[in-house]
Amino acid sequence: MKSVTIREAQHNLAKILKDVERGETVEILRRSVPVARLSPVDSVEPEVKPVDWTWVEERRRKIWGDRCITTMDEILDDLRGERRPCSIWTQGLH
Repeated sequence: MKSVTIREAQHNLAKILKDVERGETVEILRRSVPVARLSPVDSVEPEVKPVDWTWVEERRRKIWGDRCITTMDEILDDLRGERRPCSIWTQGLH
């Protein structure tokens, strides 16, 4: 385990954090007495929860019914000259 003084930690924090990211534990000393210990965390990845988007389709149908809605992708394709038929909600009015 590596030991550094408070002054060294203040001046070289970026370097010390790189050491900790590589798995090393660093002890911080004040007048040769340990006051803190920096160690790597077990898991850095946040938990990703799946998003339930089913309510969006229900809301769209409530507002617009079965009409065909032009999406931003379709608008851009049209502007680029790559016109396609309405693809998201077919069999509706344009």
